Amino acid sequence: MDPTPFIVRRTSLIQQTAFAIREALNSKLWVGEMPGERELCLRLHVSRPTLRTALQLLEREGRLESRHGKRRVIVSQQSASEKVPLRVVALLAPLPLSEIVPNSHVWTDRLREFLAEEGYDLQVHTGRHWWHSRGAEKHVAVLSEQKPASVWVLFSGTERIQKWFSKSSLICVVAGSVHNGVNLPSVDLNHRATCRHAAGYFLSHGHERVVFLKRGPSAAGDLESEQGFLEAFRLKQNVSPMIEEHDGTPDGIRKTLATLLRRKPLPTGILLTHAISALFVASELIRRGFRMPRDISLICRDSDYFLNYFSPSIARYEVDSRLHAQRLGSLILLYANGGSVRTQRVLLMPKFCLGDSLGAR
Repeated sequence: MDPTPFIVRRTSLIQQTAFAIREALNSKLWVGEMPGERELCLRLHVSRPTLRTALQLLEREGRLESRHGKRRVIVSQQSASEKVPLRVVALLAPLPLSEIVPNSHVWTDRLREFLAEEGYDLQVHTGRHWWHSRGAEKHVAVLSEQKPASVWVLFSGTERIQKWFSKSSLICVVAGSVHNGVNLPSVDLNHRATCRHAAGYFLSHGHERVVFLKRGPSAAGDLESEQGFLEAFRLKQNVSPMIEEHDGTPDGIRKTLATLLRRKPLPTGILLTHAISALFVASELIRRGFRMPRDISLICRDSDYFLNYFSPSIARYEVDSRLHAQRLGSLILLYANGGSVRTQRVLLMPKFCLGDSLGAR
């Protein structure tokens, strides 16, 4: 029997190898001792350094024991559960990662690799059916009891869910913005400074009719973005910023944009929050006969790789996903390894990428 069919998760090669061996152990493929490293490398089609790192991960889990000069001993499931501390990090998201913006895959995959190197397994849980419900706290309580973890990571999270974790005894780190009144450590982009910079750029290049177009209901990061956007207009007399909201669907964005384009005079600049919304707005403007940046300029607060394939290129803010994952992983490990839990907020400032969608008036 070849254990490779058990590799089903989209993870690093090390984690895939550990998963395959773990499944083989669960199925009693080997008893007593593990095969030699050479045989395992041939079975799993991996290099010896990759195999050894995966075996070390299983040793830290208590599934294997190494003996100098001899083959590794397989530890029984019962013995392992008695002696191994919990080395699980749980990521709680509103939807499966495949249905969230593609860029989330980049930093979550790198976070998984970062944690795997330290012997931690990242497990993803979703709350598709209850994330925005009034009973979300009950669902989280049940989930956290059924799926214990050393540290919980919230993919942004609603105010209701964040407050539940803040009041609980569980260790929780927010990957995103924290709502007002919530005391949880977090790693996020500096949305407030980013949108203040974007609005300031519009103003300094002669744009006086600028719209902040965001998705509702507003997440904590979008509320901070709105604050930064408005701050840029405080010292500018006779200029009134505009704020509009859409529901995130193509039809909803199209209707909101159509309303904006009927205004007289026409807005000359639009600041958007999400990359997928910027892509839709840019294509819709082209379909309606508008030219960027001659008629309307666009800036997007976020970025994603697919924007590289759109022309004219959209001005946006980019963050190093590896740095994002490292900062988040370091904070997680600090608490997982017994560090003092306090409200620590890490803000990353993205890089402004000037695109063809932005011009002066």
